[in-house]
Amino acid sequence: MFIEYSEEQNMLRDSAERYLRDNYSFDSRQATVKQASGFDAVQWQAFADLGWLAMTFDEDSGGFGGGALETMILCEQFGKFLVLEPYLESVVMVGGLIEAGAQPAIKEQYLTGLIAGELQGAFAYLEEGSVADPTHVKTIAEPSADGFILNGSKTVVLNGPEADFFIVSVITGANHKDSSQGISLFVVTKDNPGLSLKNYKTYDGRSASELHMTDVAVSNLALVGELDNGFAIAAPIFSRAIVAVCAEAVGAMDALLAATVDYTKQRKQFGQSISGFQVLRHRMVDMFMEIELTRSLLMATAWKLDNNAPDAEQCVAALKAKVGKAGRYVSHNAVQLHGGIGTTDEFSVGHYFKRLATIGVMFGSRDSHLSRYSQLSAQVSS
Repeated sequence: MFIEYSEEQNMLRDSAERYLRDNYSFDSRQATVKQASGFDAVQWQAFADLGWLAMTFDEDSGGFGGGALETMILCEQFGKFLVLEPYLESVVMVGGLIEAGAQPAIKEQYLTGLIAGELQGAFAYLEEGSVADPTHVKTIAEPSADGFILNGSKTVVLNGPEADFFIVSVITGANHKDSSQGISLFVVTKDNPGLSLKNYKTYDGRSASELHMTDVAVSNLALVGELDNGFAIAAPIFSRAIVAVCAEAVGAMDALLAATVDYTKQRKQFGQSISGFQVLRHRMVDMFMEIELTRSLLMATAWKLDNNAPDAEQCVAALKAKVGKAGRYVSHNAVQLHGGIGTTDEFSVGHYFKRLATIGVMFGSRDSHLSRYSQLSAQVSS
């Protein structure tokens, strides 16, 4: 398969790289990590002004009609510069869900604010007991006179501390053995009575919350998608999100390889730079090959999602499994070749390592996606 970027896609890649290189230094990123807020509001507004937040929405929704390829291009640059801002959480996931299934009043209320950078959202779908399976839902929504009453808890709600509202997955119908049947999605505002948050920093420097709901009342208008069938619109959003984090991983691996090559040219032993040692050169070539193989699969997967290819979901599973393997290999070798300095907080290598480790378990581990790939392949062949 040969995939060639359009002129607009090349412009997006080049402009994103140029902006982040000039305005998003590692030192400023670290200063943001140490703040109570999980992101830089000035940067977020700049992202909105550049059109990045509107890029993948339909023109009817106020966007530019981009797809998985555009998401991939932008997120790859985010990975190179360890961007903290919640593009994945607020735009790809929450914005995608609202555009795909929210009622007109909800779209009008929230989508414009998301695109303008004035509002942020978070998708609360994970629960204790199975933090990688979005169909493991125990939070319950019971019918009331004018809507539903929600009770339950969600864990690892990324961007929860900064979100103005949440989309929450709940059980409204029969749900047996963690299947997607009976799952519904509702919009819950942050100031809704009965909603409480416990905020914390994640391993890779981002912000998350534990979300608890006690008799939280929502109206029928808050329903996103069909009742008892919310997973029908969530599934393609998860696939787009997996492409986004995998693109971020490729960008992070690119940055790690560049930093490793540069360091080995500067570090000297026995009177010469260690980049001249054949065994280390072979190691860096292996890192390069892992990155390029992953990049090829990433581009193919994004293209297949945009074109509704019959094997698109197989490619998504294969891609996530490949990123789990490649991210671990590249990050571990980068740390080893840097030595002790690679683990310090003041040096970027350790932070790329943490981000890649986090991406490795987001939306399911490598083993879970290998299993999913086998299941999907069996369905196709049967």
